[in-house]
Amino acid sequence: MTRALFSYRTLLFILLFLNSACLFLTDNKKAGLPYLRELFIIAVVVSALGLLLVWRRAHQSRAALWIVSFGLLLPLLSALLANAKFGQPLLYGLLEERRSFLYLLFFPALFLMMKARPTQDELERFFLTSGLACVLVGYLYYFGVLAENNDVAFNVDDKDYGLNPLRPNRFSIGAAYVSVCAYMLMYRIRRAYSLGSVLLLLLFASYLWLVLQTRNTMLMWVLGGIWIFRARWGVLLKTGVAVIGIVLVAYFIAPDFFENQYQQFNALIGEATTEGGVRVTTSDIVLREVPANYYVGMGALSLQWQNGFARLYNAYFYLSDVGLLGVFYRFGFLTPLIAVFYYFGYWRIMRKCRRKGDLLSGLQLDFTLNAFNFFLSTSIMYGGDLTGLALAAFVYFARASAASRPSRSYTLIPDPPLRSPIQPQR
Repeated sequence: MTRALFSYRTLLFILLFLNSACLFLTDNKKAGLPYLRELFIIAVVVSALGLLLVWRRAHQSRAALWIVSFGLLLPLLSALLANAKFGQPLLYGLLEERRSFLYLLFFPALFLMMKARPTQDELERFFLTSGLACVLVGYLYYFGVLAENNDVAFNVDDKDYGLNPLRPNRFSIGAAYVSVCAYMLMYRIRRAYSLGSVLLLLLFASYLWLVLQTRNTMLMWVLGGIWIFRARWGVLLKTGVAVIGIVLVAYFIAPDFFENQYQQFNALIGEATTEGGVRVTTSDIVLREVPANYYVGMGALSLQWQNGFARLYNAYFYLSDVGLLGVFYRFGFLTPLIAVFYYFGYWRIMRKCRRKGDLLSGLQLDFTLNAFNFFLSTSIMYGGDLTGLALAAFVYFARASAASRPSRSYTLIPDPPLRSPIQPQR
């Protein structure tokens, strides 16, 4: 029992589950366990540094240099620039950029995959279970079954969270995992249609609309669905008929709910097409301040140090709101180099894995959509949790695929039967 509990396979699942952030307390939701995210980040950093020191295979992939660049060098550079411009102590700068340290998840994830030798199907089950846990926790907060944590206080953008009448009860719980699970289910439906997969996809879609309430993500899902089913219109039609049937049954059961959602949809469209707003103001400030500083980046200020950017600009100035402009504010003229290194490097690492199942295809599609949406995407500074895990999976299955190919020069003596981590091409 104890041996199974602490097996590499179990530890890999625990790592994936904790990385979903469904239990973490963050500044955009007063829901979760205080300091658990910080403890998780510390554990990731310590384990990554330990593996870099003692695990030889950690240095055998070009991905390691890419990960270290975004997981260590970039947050350190941001902290140094904020210290040079504003005098903010380095510790506060690193605290502000702490989410970038999650790129280092690549090393413990790759280590556990090599020890546990999961198949792609097993990794898909781990990921889907974690995504469903995010949905469960999110709905429990949304319906008030779990109370928000009132023992902590955050300075948050009231327009986007909590006090916005168009999007009340908004909780950003497991957004990255939910999107990848949706793409994974779409690929599964295209490959082998089943009503169970359609129901799961509909559950994730309802979670996106009711709990996450992110318009940009909704658009990405639509584009992703069009791409996945571009050559399988029959499957798309069958799926659409099933979804319409389920929604019609639900409408007859609770018509008032759907009428309210339709009115909210029209209101959100009106808000999205209205000029001005917090993000426009933040963008204007960035485009004014960086040129005034001779295009030298200024890092990021922490709210814990002299009230952060609120002291300089306004209470709603958040670099996470403006995508690539947030990177531009931090690093100035280095931004084009950082963006090219990020997207080209990710693509080079990803393409080495030729045989992709539903999960790896979903991760690839998620990256592609973020690349097309690069100007609004926050993946460079805030996507390290998913990126580190995804690249570990790509590197692991690429190595497993290469190791499974027989050599042309030697006759291989068959080993005892072992489960192969490689699935047939889908």
